[in-house]
Amino acid sequence: MRALRETLLLTLVALSIAPTGCSKPEDPAALHRALGNEYARKLDWAAAATEYGLSLQANPQDRKVWELKANAHLRLGQVRQAAESLGKPAEYTSDPAVKAEAFRLVASLYVEHKEFIEAEKAFAEALKFDPRDELSLSWLGEFASARGGARSGTDPPDPVWLTKAIAYYDQAISVNPNNLFTYVHKRVAINKYIVFEQQKKALADRLIQLERRNPSKVAEAQARLTESTARIEGFEKELEELSKKIKELQAAEKAKKASTG
Repeated sequence: MRALRETLLLTLVALSIAPTGCSKPEDPAALHRALGNEYARKLDWAAAATEYGLSLQANPQDRKVWELKANAHLRLGQVRQAAESLGKPAEYTSDPAVKAEAFRLVASLYVEHKEFIEAEKAFAEALKFDPRDELSLSWLGEFASARGGARSGTDPPDPVWLTKAIAYYDQAISVNPNNLFTYVHKRVAINKYIVFEQQKKALADRLIQLERRNPSKVAEAQARLTESTARIEGFEKELEELSKKIKELQAAEKAKKASTG
């Protein structure tokens, strides 16, 4: 995540100080871009944003100028305007890869500024154009896991969101089976799901005692008890496999560091 943010910021900074190309002086897009670059060099980011906007009115398909405009807005602390600018190139291309990259940049910007609801929306859009995007899958798993209560010891477990989180992590693992953190995050989600099944199991146990004179209700509760017990056992087996894989990846990472250090 940090590498992606640093790449984004370095790219935007580099673009903001890049010399203007050799377009004809009468080209309004080139003219306003050049003026925007001049203002950027003077750190007049408001004027730079205005000039880049005028350049884009003349040529809205110039992805680099959208990024320049985003950088100017970021310098002004205008996160929403920056995100809008980063996402605009997706409107002017039919290339799914370019669309996905635009939405990933938007999502990463929102994550950097802790606007997680907007980040989630952007990652979901990126995934529409690149279903095997590991970054989007991992972050969507994190958002779902948090909604499922897995990131808090006191939040109640929500099986719907935990199921979604586990599914996202599984997809991310299929894309990159060597990402240690995805296995760790999946283990957290499963542990929270076990809490939910344990609660169901305890409730079923209680109902069996309370309704012992009602055979039909006892049978229903027993069925739920059996189901929860089976799910817990299944999750525990999966946790064993996850822990084993995590140890393997940790050992491999340690060996790699030792060989290069």
